[in-house]
Formats: sequence, C-alpha cells, structure tokens
Amino acid sequence: MANELPVWVQTLIERRRPGYGLDRAFYIDPAIFEIDMERIFMRHWLYAGHVSSIPNAGDYMLYEIGGESIILIRSETGAVNALFNVCRHRGSRICLTERGTARRLVCPYHAWVYAADGSLVQARHMPEDFNRADYGLQTCHVRVVEGLIFICCAETPPPFDTIAHDIADYFGPYELARTQPAHRVRHVIAANWKIVAENFFECYHCSHTHPEFCSVMSYGRALDTRSGARDHAAFVAEWEQIAAREGWRTGGVAITDSTVHQIQRTPIRRGYLTQSEGGAPVAPLLGRLTAYDGAVTAIQMYPLIWLLACSDHAMLSRFTPLSPQETELELTWMVREGAVAGRDYDPERVSWLWRVTAEEDKIICENNQRGVASRRYIPGPYATTEGSVEHLVAWYLREIADPAPFPYPLASGAL
Repeated sequence: MANELPVWVQTLIERRRPGYGLDRAFYIDPAIFEIDMERIFMRHWLYAGHVSSIPNAGDYMLYEIGGESIILIRSETGAVNALFNVCRHRGSRICLTERGTARRLVCPYHAWVYAADGSLVQARHMPEDFNRADYGLQTCHVRVVEGLIFICCAETPPPFDTIAHDIADYFGPYELARTQPAHRVRHVIAANWKIVAENFFECYHCSHTHPEFCSVMSYGRALDTRSGARDHAAFVAEWEQIAAREGWRTGGVAITDSTVHQIQRTPIRRGYLTQSEGGAPVAPLLGRLTAYDGAVTAIQMYPLIWLLACSDHAMLSRFTPLSPQETELELTWMVREGAVAGRDYDPERVSWLWRVTAEEDKIICENNQRGVASRRYIPGPYATTEGSVEHLVAWYLREIADPAPFPYPLASGAL
C-alpha cells in the first residue's frame, strides 16, 4: 500500500534506543523528509500568522508549507478563511504575491473568479450542465485564538478545543488580537527541522551559548551549580508569593503522552519587569494588564510551535521546514495596538533578546546539522535536563509510524 512506511525507516525506528538521539538518516534523507511532511506537518495544527497581517476585508497572506500554498483571507464578515491556492479549473496558483488585497480571487490563467469563502463566482464559457457549487476552492481547517491563526491541512484535524481553551486562559490578559508588529526578521537555518526543534525544546545548551539570554532569564544557568539552583528556587518562591498577593497567574499546563502542548508562566529575574536588556520596560503594557508582573508566558506545541508574551510585548515564532536540511524561522515582535515607534517603543530594544538569541541558535543548529551529516555520527545519550527532547522525539516516532490513512483525499489514479 502507498501509505505503508518503508521497511528501512521502520527498522530505524525499532532500533532507536530510548534516551538517545535519532539516526543520521532522520536529519538528512529526502525520503524521511517527505514522510515528515505527510505524517507530521500535513496532519497537525500549525501556527500560520497573526490577524494583524490581514486586518481588513479582502486582505490576504500566503502561508507556504510542504509544497502547499494556503491563502489566509479576511471575509466581509471579518472571519479568517484558509483556502488552498489551487484553481479548480486546471490547477494554477491564484494568488502570486505573499500579501495583498482582493475583493475577489481571480485566477491569472483562465480568470475563474472566487469569493473570499472559496466559492466559485464566475467561470467563463463552461457547459450548460456545469454547476459552480461543485468547484469551489478546497478549504483548510482554521482556528483563530487570541489573534493567533492556526491551520490544519488534514481532511480530519486532531482535536483543538483544549489547546484553544488553554491559550485563551493563559494569554487572554495580553489581548494579543489587539497588538501590532514592532519588528520582524527571517532566517533560513541550514538544518533539518528536527535539529531546530530539539534545540528550541531544551535549555541544556543555554549557559554556554546564550550569554544574553542567561543575563535575563534566571533559570538559564541555575542548574549548573548547587548555589545557583538554590538561589533560583528561592527567587521563584518569592515571585510566587508576590503573584499570590497581586493576583497574577502562576503555574502552567504540562504536556502528556496524549497531548501536544505545554504552557508555562516563568518569572524572569529579580528586578526585571520584562525580557529586555536590563529588565526595564520597552513598550506600553499589553491588554488588560495594569502592572508589570516580571514574568513570561510561553506555549510550546508539537511539531514546532513556540510563542511567548511578557507584560509589554510578545514574540511569535513561526518555523517552516523547507527541505531536508533547511528550516525557515520567522520572528515577529508584537506591541500594543496604536503604539508609535520612536515614541512608545524602540524596535531594537523590543526585539533585542530573542533577536540575538535566534542568531546564536542559527549558528549552533547549523553546526549540529553539519555534525550529524557525518558518516561517523553515532547518536549519543540525552542529559538529565533534556527530558523534553526525549518526549518530542518519542512523539515524533509514534506519529510517523502511525499507519493512519492519507491526511487528505487522494486524487483518482494516485495509487
């Protein structure tokens, strides 16, 4: 059957030792990359962007993933629709620019016309028995939570209600739907998406690769010494006492073997109000906040989603696999809607921490990729502080081994 996992890939899965890294092929082989696209990225919910990118009716943006192009377009009612960018006539791409505004979507090839909900409005010179209702654009599942746009390309998507509830619960006070971009950068990281994911899901590397991060986040070096661990534990206890008094949210949502997301409220450092150089405010308070709480709220979600918010700004990261050894990272920093650059905030100060950290991560991920591509690479054991990586890898292997049907309808003759 076309959907069976190749025997050699199944063998790699079976021989992998728990607590150890993946075999070299998982990071370089084009066939495994295609399996990843089909069984991971075409099956699961993905973060596609923020509603501020399409504020008005007719505004659209494209999200490209795994060879698919998805049109995210705002309708007259304000809803966000997700449509496959494939004309139902002969398959041409319809939207050719990354962003734009269109009252109707018109195919540039034969001028078939579609509404913002994907329905076919006009098709010239078709037979009398042609029914326009049968030829609307194929739709992609879309959910918008706190201004964050999530899509799923599968015909039947995994459950999302619990994820949506937890995001609204923990990120609601920031009112991310009422934020605007302050700065944006893109990196093409010369590394497989799993190399990137493993890096961003652990901090074992932080103390000796991210000096800026460790100057801000107190836990960065906390586990390197007993005194550091004691001091960090004391600081967290102090912050939680203050949080209880002020009514600030603490705790989080733990990931399990049956879920794909975790959320954590983490205090920054004594005297630090936000994730900035020196800890001083860098922008107006977000949403319903009336004071700086000195903490960051972050969500990590499989396969590779990582979003966070401080009292005065948010950082939204979008990871997109491009090829077996390339991953795009787009970072967008958000500030309060209506804030004015140069008066209310400085884009360089807002973006400083994660901008420099991402640049460092790009280097170490690319070094890692070059190493695992060696014929002499042998997977080594994870450290005791890399449990999150083991959890991610175990989930990944279960997912690609899952013999579920194709995540979308097959065209006739495809098998």
